[in-house]
Amino acid sequence: MSIQKITEHLEKLYQLNESLLTLSKQKTELVKKSKIDEFNELLMKERKHAQAIEQVEAKRVELTDEWFMKHAPNTSEKTLSQMIELVEGEAEKEKLQTVYENLIVNLADLKQQEALNQDLIQQSLQFIELSMEMFQPNSKNMNYDKPKGQQGKSSSQSVFDSKA
Repeated sequence: MSIQKITEHLEKLYQLNESLLTLSKQKTELVKKSKIDEFNELLMKERKHAQAIEQVEAKRVELTDEWFMKHAPNTSEKTLSQMIELVEGEAEKEKLQTVYENLIVNLADLKQQEALNQDLIQQSLQFIELSMEMFQPNSKNMNYDKPKGQQGKSSSQSVFDSKA
């Protein structure tokens, strides 16, 4: 199995993740503007991207395993960084290293963007919950009785204590 096919799959992964990062940034804007319908449509696109990424990644893993079986069967770690160390051709090694580093940076950016989206959505949910509590207060909190621990005058005694 050639390094070129593995590199091509890594480039596809990079492109798909770059597109997913763009969708994630769009999702941030939709959350800020509270556009729920567009947000739901974007989630559908995001799911399709995730499925495509899973398929390309599965093929990349398969190609990587085949390469290790052929070129380094006794290697315990079958990772891309290990593959980069074992590749003999300098041009192939450099190309693989570049694509690998770009993918790592892209994934870090995507992770950061998704963390931002999660925080924004959490804040939106907290605001909605607070608004709902203001419009529909909990009946347990609305007491017109005396607190349980307070001792007061008995109900048989008149409010007016007059002595004549």
